[in-house]
Amino acid sequence: MARFIQISMASVALMFAVGVAQIIAKEKASEQVAPETCDCEVQSGMCEYWFETQPGFCKYDETPCDKCVCVAGGQMTCEIATGTALAVTNPQNGACEVIKTTYAVCPADTPRPTATPTPAPAAGGWYLAAASESCDAKCASVGSTCNANQIQDLNNVAVGSTATYGAFMLSEFGYSCPGFEDCGFNCVGNAQPGIEIGSGPCEYSSQQTFTSCSDANGKLERVCCCGSAADCPI
Repeated sequence: MARFIQISMASVALMFAVGVAQIIAKEKASEQVAPETCDCEVQSGMCEYWFETQPGFCKYDETPCDKCVCVAGGQMTCEIATGTALAVTNPQNGACEVIKTTYAVCPADTPRPTATPTPAPAAGGWYLAAASESCDAKCASVGSTCNANQIQDLNNVAVGSTATYGAFMLSEFGYSCPGFEDCGFNCVGNAQPGIEIGSGPCEYSSQQTFTSCSDANGKLERVCCCGSAADCPI
């Protein structure tokens, strides 16, 4: 009877030890499963990605991306994951190796930042306005502003040399002037130079002393400088 009790007590002790070990193992397992986290935010920019050109040698490219980054005081909580990445060991020849790395994983419901559209740059240069269209209107349509002084300078070039004026029209607009016409005192507004509608002559005015960007002529396609003098070489 005494031996039976001793065996039973030993069994109980063994069972207790096994139970304690299982509890400890479960606690350790739960500690390992619990992911590491950080305060984070979404950042937009250019991301580098590396790729092998041949075994042991890498190069990189860039692409626009949104990514979560651990930052102090971030408004979100990100899990920190472990992975591998290529890292350059010799920038001179592009030698690289695979290393372990950590990175923040965005929450599944993370709102992406709305990109601010970049306005298209103003397209400066010489333009032909349509008949009845002012240079103000033409330049506004390409996101620029009319340069009256440069237009007047071109008119003055035409007054001095129709050959130079004709060469300009050909190189700038591909238009071969079939003739030239000085409208003199008969010009409509201060809208010279330009092309008479219907593939007509290239007009200018020897009497025009200044150019009006707002004037328009129903029978003339005005030559307009949009932008600076540097945008409109003569």
